Amino acid sequence: MGVVDLAVGPDGRPVAIKRLALHGSALDMARARQRIAREAETLLRLDHPNIVRLLEVIDDGDDLILVMPYLAGGTLADQVRTHGPLSPDQVRLLAPPLLSALAAAHRQGVVHRDIKPANVLFDADGRPYLADFGVASLRDATSGLTATGMMVGTPEFMAPEQARGEDATAASDVFSLGATLAFAATGSPPYGRGDPRVLVSRAAKGKMAPLPPSIPADLRRRLDPLLDRQARRRPTAAAAQGGPDGTRLLAAPARRTWTSAAVGATIGAVATVVVLLAVTLVLARSTSDPSTAGATATVPTTVPAAPCEDQPYKPCGGTAAPFTDGVACIADHGDYDGDPANGCEAAPVVVDPDTLRDGKAVSANLVPEGNIDRYGFAVIDKWHLSCDGTIEVTLTAPKGASMHLEVLKGSAAGDGSDLSPLTALKGATSSDGRAATVTLTEPSCPDVGFLGGEDDATELVARVTWADDRRTDANYRLTVTGSY
Repeated sequence: MGVVDLAVGPDGRPVAIKRLALHGSALDMARARQRIAREAETLLRLDHPNIVRLLEVIDDGDDLILVMPYLAGGTLADQVRTHGPLSPDQVRLLAPPLLSALAAAHRQGVVHRDIKPANVLFDADGRPYLADFGVASLRDATSGLTATGMMVGTPEFMAPEQARGEDATAASDVFSLGATLAFAATGSPPYGRGDPRVLVSRAAKGKMAPLPPSIPADLRRRLDPLLDRQARRRPTAAAAQGGPDGTRLLAAPARRTWTSAAVGATIGAVATVVVLLAVTLVLARSTSDPSTAGATATVPTTVPAAPCEDQPYKPCGGTAAPFTDGVACIADHGDYDGDPANGCEAAPVVVDPDTLRDGKAVSANLVPEGNIDRYGFAVIDKWHLSCDGTIEVTLTAPKGASMHLEVLKGSAAGDGSDLSPLTALKGATSSDGRAATVTLTEPSCPDVGFLGGEDDATELVARVTWADDRRTDANYRLTVTGSY
């Protein structure tokens, strides 16, 4: 993104300055400055005690300089790297101010798009702050800004929809904050570590490692909904935080005048329009939505209590069962034993879909209930004198379950979206620990006496699904052997 330096402000206090390079034609750079001024006005008004504020935007020739307060306590990434994962109590204290900060930003229409441990900073007293709000937006505000990739975000912490190239939303921020808090608690990113290309693939497929059993149940219940693979099922930051800090609309702070002459005129003109629009929207929304009312509206201080009713996984007056929200399973878990007291006890086993190789067994389970596992693998064409090359794909379902194996031609993503058309070749069903094998024979044969002829090298997909209504969270075993 750029270079960050420690500097001294006009008042003698230390500040951090981030320099972003602008490139392009004169027209590109003029458009960049105009759009950056509009974007920056919103960021300059973003005021929350746990957000690192953008103090000033300076146009310095071919560069754009962002001025922010300097925080001496380092980052969350530094803390975990130096001292190891935070204790559960520390994570419990870290979550509320960060969720509150995120809710405040989302209320003003600001999406961060790159929340990660390196963007959680601490001051000298240990108070946490979210940093770099809107920097990704500034970078993407125009083609005149440097951009080295097609997606914005850090693979280890980005939401699945971001990794698939979809637009980042407030729900994407919620996921990234959940991933950051999970990192604080475990010391590991949800997709693991490795080559960024592998991590992006895992992120796009939502292949996350479940939180370890050592994480306390109450903390697990707080983090799991934030990490839901489906954006629509995640709570808002305000809902996840709860209480007044999570639900009230903050009054717009008074506009201040910034000293940068290069951008002052444009920002000042935009500010008047933005503030007037903001006041108009607050007044209009407050008449119909008390949860968004600001200082101009009266919000009831008490809400009539709803009748207490038992929910499928939450008795009246009790707490939600593990890995549920009281109504249904969450975090890709499943209820396979039918006992609501222990909630959704079946946990998914995360396996990289690219691990199926000749002679190497894959062990995984079908959790949650509707899960379909797909494994792509390459078939090579070796020279066989008798042209009798075969591929054997074997599935062994666990006892108490019946699973169906289907081998298809083509390649597919683990999230169910096809990368190429799939053609079903053969299938077999394994039940109660008895192995079932799909055997494929070499489709063609090279001309006798020559090394030329047809090349049968191809890509295949092994797909594992349930074959009946029985369910278990025990692992199945899948192998592939042979060549054409």
